[in-house]
Formats: sequence, C-alpha cells, structure tokens
Amino acid sequence: MHIAIVDDLDSDRITLEKILREYETVNGLDLNISQFDSGEALLRDYAKYRYSLVILDIYMKGMSGLETANRLRETDDDLPILFLTTSGEFTFDAFSVFAVGYLKKPCEKDEVFRVLDHVLRRKTDLSGVFHFTYSKKNYSLPFSEILMLESQGNYILITALSGEIYRTRMTFSQAEGSLDRRFLTLVKGVIVNMDYIVRIEDRNCIMQNGTTLPLHQKKKKELRETWLNYKFAKIRAAAPQGGE
Repeated sequence: MHIAIVDDLDSDRITLEKILREYETVNGLDLNISQFDSGEALLRDYAKYRYSLVILDIYMKGMSGLETANRLRETDDDLPILFLTTSGEFTFDAFSVFAVGYLKKPCEKDEVFRVLDHVLRRKTDLSGVFHFTYSKKNYSLPFSEILMLESQGNYILITALSGEIYRTRMTFSQAEGSLDRRFLTLVKGVIVNMDYIVRIEDRNCIMQNGTTLPLHQKKKKELRETWLNYKFAKIRAAAPQGGE
C-alpha cells in the first residue's frame, strides 16, 4: 500500500510517518510511504492509481492542499484524500473534492488509527456496466463480467469472463474513459480487470483464463503496485468491522 504525506513542515511529516509505521506494525501491513514538502512536488511524481491514500496539509506555502486536491481530482475521482489542518474547522471547500476526512495537527496516534481504519475499509463500488454495439445490436456488459479489452485498429475487442469475445467500433481512449478503477492499462491498447489477474511477473501479467499479456516495462513496478494496492483495498473492505 502506497501512502503520500504532503506537508511543508518536515517535523510534521516525520511525526505522521512514525505513527503510520506503528499502524503498519500493529496491523501487519506493508506500507510504502513517500514524503513531499509541497503540492507541486507531489504532482510532479503523481500518476493515476499510484497511491492508495494521499494525506494533504491544507495550509502550505505555494500550492495549498485544496488546490492540490483539485488537481488530483482532474484525473482520479476515486483516490482517497485525507486532509491535515491546524484548525478545528473542516471547510466546505474540502468537501467539494470529496475528501474522506481530516486530521487535526498535531496528530494523535489514536485518531490517526481510527481514521485509517475507516479509510482502508472503504468499499470499492462493484456496480457498473460497459455499453457497446456488436453485430448491429446494443449490449450492456457488467464490469464484473469483463476480463480484458484490447484495441484493434479502430475497434475494441472485449473478452468476457465467459470466454466470449465482442468486437465494437470504439477508440481506446473512449473505452478507457468508460471503465472504473478496477481496470488497469498494462500497455497502450491493453486493459485488464484487476479482479482476474493471477499474478504479475517481471515482464508479463497472467490472467485467470491463462492469457499472458505484456507489461509496459518502464511502468512495471508501478503497475504491480497498483494491482497489489487494489487487492489490499478489497481485502480491507471485506474485513468485518470491529465488534461485529
């Protein structure tokens, strides 16, 4: 699980990472934590699905946390964003970017633990339907029944979980924009449903039906991390709440 801490105060970033490391130990997790001293620094490193959680200080020199969150939302509607603030007031502007919550500084361990428990149990929306035309007929295929999509010239090949293959006239960018966060683009022209990835190796992705697909080599570490983050989020979402 990859977490970004964005705060212009070194001491606050260090304190929060220490608490996150305690949370990691208590819960038996494997956290990858990156620190950034500004919103601009985060955005230079940011790629869609790279992070499982971004923790943003609202008040920073240069780009504020709210401005940074708005920039993140331009490309990722589902990224969990958690704000840090020295004030007890959580502004309406923060709600406009659909933040999952806020932490008041200086951060207290119990509160950080409570908020993280909430964030990591957020359920992924498993609804969604892919609409397309095949053989002059309109189809609506649930996302959960799509194994993968591949571009073929001006067409998209849709492989269903059943093994059936549909061919529809559609650009790759149109197909990408119609899907939700469970879908991962391995290379330009190949999108897979992460629910049906068996494993990701050094150069390839192995799917549930035995298909071996190539990885973008410059992004293979990021792709594997995205898949593992997705798996982790699903496991946490399925875990029973405390006391249940």
